[in-house]
Amino acid sequence: MKHRTAFFGLVQLQMQGAAIASLALALTVGLLTDPGRAQAPQLPGPMSAPTASPNAVPPFFNQTYLLGDFWGERSKLEDQGFSLKPIYSAETFGNPTGGSRQGAIYEGLLDLELTIDLKKMADWDGTFHVSSYYPMGNSLTDNYTNDLFRVSDIDAYDTLLLYELYYEQRFDNGKISLRAGQLGADTEFFISTGAANFLNSTYGWPAILGNNTTAPNFPFAALGARLQISPTDEWTFRAGVFSADPAPDRIGDPNPNRSAGNRFDDSGTQFNTSGGDGIFNIDELVYNLNQGDKAKGLPGTYKIGGWLDTGTFSNLRYDDQGVPLGSPASDGHPAAVNGNFGFYFVADQTVWQDNSNADQPKAISLFTRGGSAEGNRSIFNYYIDGGITFNGVIPGRPSDLFGVATAYGSIGSAASATVADSNQLSGTSLAVPDYEANIEVTYFAQLAKWWTVQPDLQILIHPGGSAELPNAVVLGVRTTVSF
Repeated sequence: MKHRTAFFGLVQLQMQGAAIASLALALTVGLLTDPGRAQAPQLPGPMSAPTASPNAVPPFFNQTYLLGDFWGERSKLEDQGFSLKPIYSAETFGNPTGGSRQGAIYEGLLDLELTIDLKKMADWDGTFHVSSYYPMGNSLTDNYTNDLFRVSDIDAYDTLLLYELYYEQRFDNGKISLRAGQLGADTEFFISTGAANFLNSTYGWPAILGNNTTAPNFPFAALGARLQISPTDEWTFRAGVFSADPAPDRIGDPNPNRSAGNRFDDSGTQFNTSGGDGIFNIDELVYNLNQGDKAKGLPGTYKIGGWLDTGTFSNLRYDDQGVPLGSPASDGHPAAVNGNFGFYFVADQTVWQDNSNADQPKAISLFTRGGSAEGNRSIFNYYIDGGITFNGVIPGRPSDLFGVATAYGSIGSAASATVADSNQLSGTSLAVPDYEANIEVTYFAQLAKWWTVQPDLQILIHPGGSAELPNAVVLGVRTTVSF
């Protein structure tokens, strides 16, 4: 009976989420044509927007959270260092053409974030943070498009689970910080502020890592530690070490010798410390350009980094006897290879900005990222993305953003060779994998401090990494509400 009640409760929540997404799309047009209705506390990207006059919008749209401040008690708690932020995202996506078949889906994500700032609470320069996710709904990628990049960055296994649980201690006025506990590598490393505005998963945690490693990333974190050193305002170095393979049966297990189904953790509370899974290490050096209080030039951020996964991976071309996997003589068991590694870069740069009107700042920014991995054990061996964003393009809406991005992943040499071997040795006629690419056009509309709506268009080129599936067009909209 409990399971039946939970099932109908989930169905009801998903129906409500789909209704929210549809309602948000309908209301967006009216609100966008009424600039006085919306304001936002922050402009996405490297430049911050000033707070609009409280008299510019009705109090309901001007408040920080949908449920309000509870007569000032919520603000008091935040001033004392206690912050609880429930955030719900609802989206609908569909592919009218292309992919394995056509269809439409609803997805939702409940994000619960609790932060305790001990500096405010007890004058101790430390922070405790815990976050959990509840993904729900269906996946357009899994059911219709079958692309490798994944259409949505909130697409995940449907269950309530713990994500991060850590303590961070800062030293020397914040110039040094150490974070330890259950961590996601995707919250700090290989991140572009420009790319983060887009909805395809590869613009968050890029496919060169998401498809090639078992590094901890949404929605599965892992035990680890992160050290960050910022000797000046311009330079930062950060390094992270994590337990690899937090959920082997769900995010893809590269170990050819492990049987499936034996250790899947669907709650995020397993806290895996098995040395046999290896470790994931990632390090990056960051240079912040023109971002100090007195800086007059155009702001930018530049990063270089490298990563190493010491786990066991599958050779994507040869089996454990050295026979090509595409051959009829193969036993079908990939040869085991040790480790995978690569390098990457990130660049975010504002190329034009106009701050002459304090209530309507404008900016144009560019971003690009690229990375590499070992070709004989990786789905992608090279990756690059890039794009442009325009802030404040509509008068009276300083926090809205319009953006265009594209991403390209080159299929690894071994994965391509296996299909070519099969065509030659087994007489198949499959399209040889070569690359997957994505083009995304998006508009981020801040309708209230607590409410955003984001219509989105994506073109999926070579979904699945080859010409086997037709290119797909994806249309969708996401709405996010901070409660």
